[in-house]
Amino acid sequence: MKGTILVSTLACCSLLAQAAPTRAGERAAVNRRTGLFEPPLADLRKAAERGDRAELARAAGRLGPARLAKALADPDRRTVLAALEGIPLVASGILLLDPILPLVASADEAIRARAVRTAAVLLGGGDADRLAEWEIPAETTRAACQALAAAAANENEQIATRLAAMQGLADATATCAGSLKPAQLLSSRVPEIRRAAVLALPVEPVANDALLAAARDSDGRVAAAAGARLCTRRAKNRALPVQPPLHQLALADGAAAEDVIDMLPCLLASKDPADGKALEELREHGASAVRDALKNQRP
Repeated sequence: MKGTILVSTLACCSLLAQAAPTRAGERAAVNRRTGLFEPPLADLRKAAERGDRAELARAAGRLGPARLAKALADPDRRTVLAALEGIPLVASGILLLDPILPLVASADEAIRARAVRTAAVLLGGGDADRLAEWEIPAETTRAACQALAAAAANENEQIATRLAAMQGLADATATCAGSLKPAQLLSSRVPEIRRAAVLALPVEPVANDALLAAARDSDGRVAAAAGARLCTRRAKNRALPVQPPLHQLALADGAAAEDVIDMLPCLLASKDPADGKALEELREHGASAVRDALKNQRP
């Protein structure tokens, strides 16, 4: 009996000794070198798991860039994900762009997706003046732009991740000039990517041919987006053809309400009976946002 108790006691002591370092890392501590209080990483993780962005921002701010950088390399993926979510919420988050980049190519899908979104937000929210103010090296921003462009072009990547990368590049046009190539993405097999590529096409006439081709896309969402942009351009160039006609694009299956609304000025200004019939169809059966827009517009 005594032997059994002794063995059990030793086993418990062994488990406690193994768990002690983990628990110590979860507790607040004082940095022996600086003498400064260091809040635990657990605060960051718990705030992220609760979805409390205000507390997440406070936790990230208390940790600071150096400890957030360590959190990015933490063996606990929950801590890594929490750090990626918290970094954009602090002004100094842009300093961590460099250690985030390896995670953009992570084999862990969740970490990779979060890293892409974080890099996209940091790049998209930082103009040249802000990047210079934080002394972000040009090679770091260039590598970030290339990483987002690679994610956007990867046909095997999750759609949401690709769209986040495209949005980040679009928001960081000055910083990532030339990195986003929407004309190439128009050949993607994913309709959502093709539609996003249409929206990202430059306003210059050089993109007209790409828009005209997109207007003939087999997916109504893509075609309608192209029609909306062509309508805007026809205000400056009435000779610009649209095939198929705008009334077909406005009635296309899956056409986004905002794209249909952008086509309304052209349909209302048209004397083509087919355009008039399309307007009547939209007044009766269009999305509520489209019907409301028609009530506020006159030919």
